[in-house]
Amino acid sequence: MMDKTIRAEVLQYINNHHLTQSQFSEQANINSGSFSRLLNQNKPFSMNQLDSITRAMGMQEDHFYTRFVGECFTLTAPDWRRLRPFIIRCAEVKRLDCIRLILSNLLDNTAYGTLIFDVAEELFHNRHNEAAALLYEGVGVIEKYQHSERLALCRYRLFLLSLSDNLTQNLRAAILFEPYANRLVEADQLEALKHLAHVYVSLSEWHKVDELSEEMFRLASIQYKLSLHTKRKDSEDKQPVRPFYFYMLYARLLQTAVYEQYEDYQKALEYTLMYTDADQWIQDSSDEATTIIKQFNEFSKANQYLIRLFMGQLHVLSEYIEFIALQPDEITHALCNLIKIANKFDINIDTILDRFKDHVPYQTYNCAFGEYNKPIKAEEYVSFLINLGKYQLQRKRTQGIDILLKGLEFAGNIASDSNTIRCLTIFNQHRNWEDEEKQNKFNSLNKKMKLPL
Repeated sequence: MMDKTIRAEVLQYINNHHLTQSQFSEQANINSGSFSRLLNQNKPFSMNQLDSITRAMGMQEDHFYTRFVGECFTLTAPDWRRLRPFIIRCAEVKRLDCIRLILSNLLDNTAYGTLIFDVAEELFHNRHNEAAALLYEGVGVIEKYQHSERLALCRYRLFLLSLSDNLTQNLRAAILFEPYANRLVEADQLEALKHLAHVYVSLSEWHKVDELSEEMFRLASIQYKLSLHTKRKDSEDKQPVRPFYFYMLYARLLQTAVYEQYEDYQKALEYTLMYTDADQWIQDSSDEATTIIKQFNEFSKANQYLIRLFMGQLHVLSEYIEFIALQPDEITHALCNLIKIANKFDINIDTILDRFKDHVPYQTYNCAFGEYNKPIKAEEYVSFLINLGKYQLQRKRTQGIDILLKGLEFAGNIASDSNTIRCLTIFNQHRNWEDEEKQNKFNSLNKKMKLPL
């Protein structure tokens, strides 16, 4: 059957069902004269004609798709007006194999680079991610020896499409994309730097976060100053997802986290002041600007509390708790830091943990700018479980072992080797108990992850 042309199978169907061509054309809702010409022409059907014929035969929508690809290249020269809608339909019905077949016939012809890229963009924005990725890869093959902005944008899209809860996979994606980042237009480059920074935050690669944040601030500052002296808002230049000043503020927020991790709390405190009261210098009275300024003021206030707590100023703890109680989406992040502070200064926060127990299970949260980055939140949750396990074990509570087991499993699920090792280290420090079942479960998980116990 697979060796037959589409026409041959259609004619066989007509004969087997004792139909005339006119009767079948009526079933297919195609003019009888047009249908007769279709059967006598030596060229592929159009997408609409193929759909109509397939429906009339009662076949699956994609029944002829593989043969259709072959006929598009054997019966006639490739016609993009026929191939483009077919690629989009293949994306919709998940026939990625057909898209691969099409690309294999086009990638030697550089003239198709722009055409394939345009369809990839359409599919990307319509969330047909797997199909879009195939097309971006195709453009990358066509333009591999060029240093074009389009090639950089393809690599950027592939980077975004590769991101997942798997931290190791995210690192590979970031390494592949990073050399292309500075070839993007400024609007895309700022978002790209933000996403790259997120990957390195989730991996606790703080030197990279600092480097990328500083570049984000530099680039955003230049563009913001230019925007104040030109009619840029009315220009056709591509605009970033957020205003330029957002990236200036966000860069400093990331650097606060960097210096908090370095335990350089004085410098971290200095950075919090850089995104406080931004209304003093932001020349924008829009609702979006008001939202951004308000959110960064809240970030700054929360981080100033946290930094003071990490510095040992524990008298602000109750004040901080009341502050975060009014911001439900920030409570989980606060708990992650509070458990670190509790372990650092050996203080009891049982009442706080009990008060906010509904925020302990893993879940996603939003701020004024949308949903928080999932890989960062996943890594933060693993870290929280490990620190909570340590907190409980330091108080001779065996429930800490169950929490560590949960943390170990979660770390394995997101491929976080650093957290896996931390978990096993704490486990080794508190392994003097007689629960053989938990001991065996630790050993089993450890063996599965192939890490040293």
